[in-house]
Amino acid sequence: MMVKGKILKWGNSLGLRLDKSAALRSGLLPNEEVEVEVKRKVTTGRDIFGKLERRVDTAKALREIDELFED
Repeated sequence: MMVKGKILKWGNSLGLRLDKSAALRSGLLPNEEVEVEVKRKVTTGRDIFGKLERRVDTAKALREIDELFED
């Protein structure tokens, strides 16, 4: 089961915070050791393609790409 979380600063370290209900549905318990596969969340077309280097309205092109990824 895929569980989404958020990386937060925790003292001098980083911590991964998981939604409690999602973690419990996955059978995770407090202090349990887990393995995590890290993937950066893609939120915009710019995250995928970077800055467009064509003679088009960049803002318009990125809005159109973002529309493709809307939930």
